[in-house]
Amino acid sequence: MRPDRLTQACRLLLAAGILVGPGGTSEALQRTVPAKPAKYDEAPVVVRQASVRLVETYSAPTQYPLATSPEGYEIRVKRSRVRYANRANQQVPTYLLEGHVEVANETRRPVEAMQITTVFVNAFRERIGTDRYSISQELAPRKTRRIDWSKSLPHHEVFEVYFVVTAVRFADGEVWTPTEELILLP
Repeated sequence: MRPDRLTQACRLLLAAGILVGPGGTSEALQRTVPAKPAKYDEAPVVVRQASVRLVETYSAPTQYPLATSPEGYEIRVKRSRVRYANRANQQVPTYLLEGHVEVANETRRPVEAMQITTVFVNAFRERIGTDRYSISQELAPRKTRRIDWSKSLPHHEVFEVYFVVTAVRFADGEVWTPTEELILLP
């Protein structure tokens, strides 16, 4: 008896780890989001390149059965049971933006830390949110560094992401911030 094509496809996807991935999550949607660097004219550190993708994940809760010791303390048993992630209306999807940015120190001074602001834009180029990330990594003069990041989102309406450096702390303690608190988008 030959299995039908749907059964064969499901077996292939399951064998490839696509239906249920490692760590008890399954991924339903995955797409590249256009990522664009933006900058202040006088910024000592700039974002040169950025890459972002949106991933929809469903958490598969793990249940740990509790047992009681002879002394009355609860003990966690080292086995688990995973619920199915594809049951209708059982779990709300989580959207995760993940990617990397490449930053460049355009000065002759070593950088101790920087702040990168991320601007999320919808399909109509309307700003739907911003985030600021403080990064405490040294950056030598005239050098670049790749920074990997991820951000959980409550929705999937993000169509573009802009990255801009909004503060820099040099190794000598001086802090640069833009003269106007204004995020310029190209």
